Amino acid sequence: MREKRAFECFMTIFILASLLTITHGVFAYSDNIASSSLLITEIYPNTATKNELDEYVVITNPCTRSVNIEGWSITDNEGKIIFPPFSLAPGGTIYVTRNASVFVGQMSNVKNFPVFEYGSDSEVSQIQTEGRFALRNRGDEVILQDKRGREVDVVIYGDSSYKGAGWRDEPLRKPGEGMIYKRKDRDTNQCKDWLLLPFGASYHVPERISFYGFATAFVSPDCSFSVLQREIDNASSSLYVNLYQFENPYLMDVVLDALNRGVNVSLLLEGNPVGGIKDEELFIAKQIKERGGAVRFSEDTFINHAKYTVIDNETAIVMTENWKNTGIPCDNSFGNRGWGIVIKNERVAEYFKEVFFDDFYRGKEFSTDIKGFNLNLKTKVKTMEIPEGSYAPVFEPLTLYCNFTLTPVLAPDAAMTSILDMINSAEESVFVQQFSTGRFWGDEANPFIAALIEAARRGCEVKVLLDSRDYNLNNWNDNDEAIAWMNEVASRENLELEAKLADLDSLGLAKIHNKGLIVDGEKVLITSLNWNANSIYNREAGIILEHEGIASFYKHVFLHDWNVPVKGGSEEGAQKMRIVWVALTLIISFAIFWVVKWYKRV
Repeated sequence: MREKRAFECFMTIFILASLLTITHGVFAYSDNIASSSLLITEIYPNTATKNELDEYVVITNPCTRSVNIEGWSITDNEGKIIFPPFSLAPGGTIYVTRNASVFVGQMSNVKNFPVFEYGSDSEVSQIQTEGRFALRNRGDEVILQDKRGREVDVVIYGDSSYKGAGWRDEPLRKPGEGMIYKRKDRDTNQCKDWLLLPFGASYHVPERISFYGFATAFVSPDCSFSVLQREIDNASSSLYVNLYQFENPYLMDVVLDALNRGVNVSLLLEGNPVGGIKDEELFIAKQIKERGGAVRFSEDTFINHAKYTVIDNETAIVMTENWKNTGIPCDNSFGNRGWGIVIKNERVAEYFKEVFFDDFYRGKEFSTDIKGFNLNLKTKVKTMEIPEGSYAPVFEPLTLYCNFTLTPVLAPDAAMTSILDMINSAEESVFVQQFSTGRFWGDEANPFIAALIEAARRGCEVKVLLDSRDYNLNNWNDNDEAIAWMNEVASRENLELEAKLADLDSLGLAKIHNKGLIVDGEKVLITSLNWNANSIYNREAGIILEHEGIASFYKHVFLHDWNVPVKGGSEEGAQKMRIVWVALTLIISFAIFWVVKWYKRV
């Protein structure tokens, strides 16, 4: 009997202990879930306002239950801000800023979200501070901690020296003024989780769109003007145009005709192009504005370098070329080599329309009265001269009606990843025609060129044709150096990789302004993005189209340009050395001549 009671007591104690252990485990597990659920989703360190009072951090709760953040904190390892009692609802977001009044004035789209401040405004809930918390422009840590001081989420940028377990990669790139870090829908504690976007910009998720419809492939200078004119002439309700530059007066006339037909026209232009806004463009903007069109100029930190058009909410036109006499020439014996495509599909058009208005309403509205546009134009009509050249047009537009698969490619959103994925998918061939690139991006290797070399190492045939006019012979890191490097690697490793500078004189082209890519004869990239370090932070726009017939069209164009006499990087260098040697020989001979003559006189 005594043994039975002892056994029952033992079992009771065991069960109670087990229950306590399980209960403690449940609470501990629940606490860990809470500790790992909240995420830092935006950081704005380098703002565009005086004294940067609108800097902020965004915290989001992605889980399915509320989290009480009382006692939680954000630290930069120099100062700390500590949250008061507050329950963050499932899917909820809070903004933590230095000065709420300045912040709310800048961020009209977040008025319905809770805002905490750590400055001195006092209009909203202030947070307890320890030390001085401030987001340094050159680099810092942003560390979210729970009430026990455990790291919940970590983001580092710029020159941060953080070495903890909460981050597994190099710091995010140092932000430019007016640029915001935004998290993608992922959390791996690496740079690939984040984007650097202009203030107020949205992240446009890449979509793979399959459809049955029309696609028209075209190229400059052969047929770009006629295709663009035809599509705009057919516009009946709306025309949305985003361009880096617009200087072609004949395309202006086409747009003005659309306005006269009652078409709703909106035009977005870059507000700070290289060399400034020219009178031709200001004149065109003024004409469109006066006829009832809406015109804005982008003021984002990085440039608006896109070149696309949306017509009647059902047609999207994506190009590599600006609307200039060289990009879309009236006379097709003159101009740049560029690619373009017309896509007739409502979903594709809607995608680019959403991007357009996201950018358009951040721009500065154009007005003849606005200071800074310098509208002291002395002439009412700009020159209508049509340049002529020596190019022999070859290619007519190709229109197909069939099944297509298309992926929009946007920078700064996801262009780099999309293009690298395209190159990395190559199994047989990669053909590149590009305006501008270099071997290095700062201190790092150019990732696009590195991907091409890796494709060649996998056994792919790789051909790279670059522009030979608009690069600086004195620059140590542009087209000719990129070509020399690729050819050197190809020679050393016996790869089927060849890179060349285009012979523009033989082709009769003004320049290679294209930014095109063809993979395995099945996928084609048409985009505005040059392969340099800043481009991936610009607003760039393009598409990847998966269709053998369309890819074949551009492959023919590429091989036409490739197969004329060309100057390879090493040949270019040898030619320069020959010129220098001849000049040096002449100088030495001339010097010897005068020394001998002087000696005879003596």
